[in-house]
Amino acid sequence: MRRCLPWLKGAGIAAMFLLGVVLAGAVMPGLRWLLGRRASGLCEDIVVHWNRTVCRILNVRLEITGAPDPAARLLVANHISWLDIIALGGQCRGQFVAKAEVADWPVMGYLAKRIGTLFVQRGDAAQTAATAELMLWRLRQGKRLMLFPEGTTTPGERVLRFHGRLFQPAGLAGVGVQAVALGYSGPAKTAAPFIGEDEFVPHLLGILRLERIDLSLSYGPLLPAGLDAGGMAALSRRWVAETLAAVPAARLGAG
Repeated sequence: MRRCLPWLKGAGIAAMFLLGVVLAGAVMPGLRWLLGRRASGLCEDIVVHWNRTVCRILNVRLEITGAPDPAARLLVANHISWLDIIALGGQCRGQFVAKAEVADWPVMGYLAKRIGTLFVQRGDAAQTAATAELMLWRLRQGKRLMLFPEGTTTPGERVLRFHGRLFQPAGLAGVGVQAVALGYSGPAKTAAPFIGEDEFVPHLLGILRLERIDLSLSYGPLLPAGLDAGGMAALSRRWVAETLAAVPAARLGAG
């Protein structure tokens, strides 16, 4: 049975990707055409349930501390894997701000573009400024955005500097910010990181071989509106780093 399990999960994920293409490419645009702005919440709920179903198929075991604060319009987290997006996206409504490379991933890139993900080109100041303008516009519309301010993925052993530039829209919009600490444990600690020159499909095949994926999500206190971008970035990073450092080694160990 265990030998068949990766193939069963693979079939389930393939079916979900196909469903995602249909939902994002036809159903959701149809709802927007029929309902106009009233379709926004319904489409976001569809995305949340799609993410939750993918987590169930992959047997992602979440250990959640805290919860998304309703007053937080910008969620910021450390970044280890594309699985972070699926896990966070299954917890609450929101739109992601992702690195530009995500747009080129097979299927996932198409889905990300169709559901309104904003993309940031690392090292391109003009494009980053344009993305910040779009972020500000969406925050003022009442949308919740999710951001990985390290700007890249890491093996999860340490938290890189949080870049402050993309915190500026939250300050300008006068909205609260909430940090989220993510940590994989067990076999997923070494299998989940998606870094460097890793390619999506081979990495997904490796994920399918895991019997389960243990992931902790810890939601921090709300950072109130009014802080400057650098202050929000520094406080968020410090909370994430301290939270992950306090997790018992047995849980985030390789065993």
